[in-house]
Amino acid sequence: MYRAFFVLTVLFSFFLFSCSKPGDLTISRAMKSYQSQDYDTALSLFKESLEEDSHYSPELIYNFIASIYLQQDDVENALVYQEKSVEIHPEYRALVSLGMNYHLLGRDEEAERTYQKAIELNPQKGEAYASLGALYLGQGSFSAAVENLKKAADYEPKIAVIHANLAIAYAASGDADGSEREFKIAEELNCENLEEFKARADELAVGKK
Repeated sequence: MYRAFFVLTVLFSFFLFSCSKPGDLTISRAMKSYQSQDYDTALSLFKESLEEDSHYSPELIYNFIASIYLQQDDVENALVYQEKSVEIHPEYRALVSLGMNYHLLGRDEEAERTYQKAIELNPQKGEAYASLGALYLGQGSFSAAVENLKKAADYEPKIAVIHANLAIAYAASGDADGSEREFKIAEELNCENLEEFKARADELAVGKK
């Protein structure tokens, strides 16, 4: 979800500018290569544009580059450029995406810190709470998982997976009623793979006995 949003955002940003500086033409060529899925050429051109004068800020170009690496499932190289981008300009969704990629690589301490930064930047959005709650759930920190997933559900009540994860966290915490309530909401929201969530909740609930 966050990747799709990011790609749409940068594509929209691209068309906002008129090409009147040398680097703008390079970025235009890079974007055409990107849209044609010629990722090697796009990467080369975006990196070249960093050395040229353009309307685009360095952090935006870093995000272009990171998005290409993510399209190629090269999370490690994507992280390099995501880190460069948020160092210059911390932005909520970029931080959430960065935290998710840290988690994919098993770098959970960095993921946790990054989600916390996102929350500090905007404590009234649900994605960072949801990601942090899921992280704690996987670590077996069930009270912290409940706390963060409840906040995520308050801010994003229509996202089924948040309710499903919260149901698991409640089950693992011994709150069967809370778990049943959240699973009902998740079902009403057409949560995918709901039976897998329920099986996980049953497993953890049994483990608490």
